[in-house]
Amino acid sequence: MRHDPDDAKRGLSRVLGGVLAVVALAVFGAGLWIRQRAPAVDDIGLQLAGGARAAHTLVGNRTADFRTALTADFVLIGTSTAGTVLAFWLSDRTIAVRMRHRCLIVYGIGAAVAACVCAVTEKLLLLHGLSGADWVFAWAAGFATVKWLLVVLTVPVAAVLVGIILKRAVFHGCARRRYERERARRRTCACGNGHRGGTTDSGPEGPEVVAPWPVMAWGRTRWPGTARGDPPRSREARWENGSRVPPGREQGALGFCVSGGGIRSACVTLGALQALRPQLRRARYLVSVSGGGYTAGALQLALAGPDGCRGEDRNRVRTPDVYMPGTPEEDHTRRHSKYVAEGTGQWLAAIGAVLRGLLASLGLLTATVLVLGLALSWGYHLVPLADPDRLPGFRRPALWAVLALLCCAAVLWFLWLVSLFLARQLLSSVLKRAFLTFVVAGLLLAVVVVVLPALEWVTVRLWTLHAPATAVSGGVVGLLTYLTVLAGTTWRRIESTEHAVESAKRARLVRAMPAVGKYLLVWVVLVALAAAYLLVLGGTIHVGRTWPVAVQIGLPVVLCAVALSLDQTWTSLHPFYRARLASAFAVRRETETGGEQLAVPYDFDEPTPLSCYGRRHPGFPQVVFAAAANLSGDDRTPPGRHAVSFTLSCDYVGGPDVGYARTDVLWDRTGPVIRKDLTVESAVAVSGAAFASAMGRQARAFQTLFALSNARLGTWLPNPGVLDALWDERADWALPPMPGIRRLPYLLREVSGRYPLDDRMLLVTDGGHYENLGLVELLRHGVATAVCVDASGGSGAFAPALAEAIALAREELGVEIRIAREDWRKLVPGSAPPLTAQPPPPTEPTPPAQPAPPAPPNPLAALDLRLSADAVLVGEIVYPRPLVDEHGRRLGTRGRLIVARATLTPDMPYALLAYAQANPAFPHDGTSDQWFDSRRFDAYQALGHWIGERVAHLLPAESCVPRTGWRGDGSPRAGRQEPARGGRAGGRVL
Repeated sequence: MRHDPDDAKRGLSRVLGGVLAVVALAVFGAGLWIRQRAPAVDDIGLQLAGGARAAHTLVGNRTADFRTALTADFVLIGTSTAGTVLAFWLSDRTIAVRMRHRCLIVYGIGAAVAACVCAVTEKLLLLHGLSGADWVFAWAAGFATVKWLLVVLTVPVAAVLVGIILKRAVFHGCARRRYERERARRRTCACGNGHRGGTTDSGPEGPEVVAPWPVMAWGRTRWPGTARGDPPRSREARWENGSRVPPGREQGALGFCVSGGGIRSACVTLGALQALRPQLRRARYLVSVSGGGYTAGALQLALAGPDGCRGEDRNRVRTPDVYMPGTPEEDHTRRHSKYVAEGTGQWLAAIGAVLRGLLASLGLLTATVLVLGLALSWGYHLVPLADPDRLPGFRRPALWAVLALLCCAAVLWFLWLVSLFLARQLLSSVLKRAFLTFVVAGLLLAVVVVVLPALEWVTVRLWTLHAPATAVSGGVVGLLTYLTVLAGTTWRRIESTEHAVESAKRARLVRAMPAVGKYLLVWVVLVALAAAYLLVLGGTIHVGRTWPVAVQIGLPVVLCAVALSLDQTWTSLHPFYRARLASAFAVRRETETGGEQLAVPYDFDEPTPLSCYGRRHPGFPQVVFAAAANLSGDDRTPPGRHAVSFTLSCDYVGGPDVGYARTDVLWDRTGPVIRKDLTVESAVAVSGAAFASAMGRQARAFQTLFALSNARLGTWLPNPGVLDALWDERADWALPPMPGIRRLPYLLREVSGRYPLDDRMLLVTDGGHYENLGLVELLRHGVATAVCVDASGGSGAFAPALAEAIALAREELGVEIRIAREDWRKLVPGSAPPLTAQPPPPTEPTPPAQPAPPAPPNPLAALDLRLSADAVLVGEIVYPRPLVDEHGRRLGTRGRLIVARATLTPDMPYALLAYAQANPAFPHDGTSDQWFDSRRFDAYQALGHWIGERVAHLLPAESCVPRTGWRGDGSPRAGRQEPARGGRAGGRVL
């Protein structure tokens, strides 16, 4: 949503806007009232008669009445055109704050004027041709066809615009007063209980909204539209903008990031952070993605008291050793490692949740198609652009109208080419717009008079709507969709179609068949669903108006009631997923009367707001949950990515590309439904929303399937980039308020894949859809030593997640990561020396009569190929600008990267190697496998503890602050620490 101060200057006041909206309705109503007083004749039938014989049969001996009615139509034409144009002009002066909406306003006014011209021409032809030849009525029918198409496209839209204007004019004052009350209450007590927000209890409050850095959006328009607070830009503006972090997040000496990977990553992260607990207490940030967020969120909630805003309860053990080995919290999570479902009851609940979401989504979409078909059925009956009595009901004048529009488009296209040759820029622009307008008009008219009647004809020929086969076929399609969704949520890898095709080309056919079959199954389901909906639409067009009156009235009423009151996120799998994660990871330690310590799960109804429960605790880093905001188009994201960084923390929510909103203010100003997604538990779930209707670079077919079936783990959250305009005290009354719930249009956006960057809500999903390590987000905050726990999986020669993070850090931040060849080669599986050496060959030749017995097979040969020389590598970080820590000390431009990868090494404990020998998939079990037993949980936790100990030896014992720089091998360089001179020069604080 674009907001510019110039819009407010040229806008209308609330009172004047409301008055003009009422005037537009009154003008249109006056024309209808005058037309109703004319004789009741079938003037629509006369308009579409198409020939003299049909017209004279219809008119009969009522020629005078028809002339009176046609004359009265001129009044209706004038008033309807005036009312429609006034509505569009008024919306341009009030509610049309987006550039593309203003383009639609221009087209709406043009369509209304064109409809007026067609209507006047048609009336003049009919008045002249009541006793004329066939060609007069044929031309009149053609103009009438175009007129009705334009009327259907403009009048309902104008009515909706008038309704929106009246609604905002009436309720704007209520919203302003509510914001003022919230602001006054927050001045007294930001959290309502003494906590003032920020990263610490006593930290100062920052601005409510931090705008994103600007780009030139669609239509050559700057977004965001305000230039307030934009600092000067250097030639490295992209890197400077990408390094923006919220106020109060200073650069630090040490930071941790833990990768995604589901329960596998959660176990590895738990073990690693247990071994690194002394270093973790000194860290400034802990950035978590997906599965790593399971453990980070568990640590955060275990440190919070029963009321995270008021402090700790006296019965709770106040200790920094939460989730250390042997603690009640660790034992609780270990016993609930099959958090998705364990036992028959939980499995039935999980399967039922998927089925419930599927039925809700398909039922809502089916009801929408039925209502659309019912409206078309009555529309074709009242305005017979197609003949409903014969199928296919093509009308010859309508077909000639389509052909005429397309011919005009062809002529304009030729003239446009000529203008390009003559280098007439203004004429070329006008001709191009006219050409596109006629093309779109011709295609829309073809859909109305050709495609939909043909669909009706095909439906009647191929489908018997009242036969029992209808229910059976629908059940088969639904069952196929359900089974495909269950399979899709457990498939090991979902990748882009292009990547799958390339992999199939490189692989043998037999090995490529599972991947190809996976895509074929998804496409079969999508085609089956599309065919089913088209048949339902065609059948409803054919028989919809013959349904019982109760059905025709009740169906739209029920659909409107459900669409306006049902939140689409809470009908998806997101609430189920969040609740199941909380059952395993949301616990706190309490002491009973007898002194026994227990891990008590959080109550399901207990809110855990980020601003309170997610706040930074003494001796513990600030937790930043890394997610991804999905965007469509190329205004913000390069082709193929479609996702930007979106973080959730105690102080701010958002990212540099979409802006930041203060967490406590956002909590206060959102409705109770959306507020449930601004908690620590929801942040963990959103950061781990691996399969959703938008998954960044992943396959579009799977995203559409998940949207149609409601198998979605992501959620819609407020877009910080538009909140500055909405929350401003001087905000225009015509700006739309923040939605209280995510209604049906948001489900339709997920199905169609439309995610505008300036919309009021953003679809937020798994952080791995942007970057799966959290390393880029950690480098954005500027740390001198970055420790990355990589349990993202992948058993190839290279770590794909690390390579993608290195490339993305260079692209967005200008940060270079240098890793020496001898270091990264240590991570390659098979680089370690074999566990057992083969026996040396005999020194003396064996006599031919007595051949040497074959050497016994090496039982560890397969395991040797999986062993890496080391699980930890050290690299160098080169920042484009010097870092300055929270104490104002200059840290230089070079830092150290320590990557601890979940891989096997020969010096691991015996139990780990034995487990790896018995389980070939370890330590790269598929992320789709979220059902860990105790043995696998212990193995991955022990692996994490092992690599964590290796990292601990590389970190300084007392302080992790580097001196003046770093050597080429990543080791600290000796030198005296110089004080900082000036402000922060690294990642820019907004």
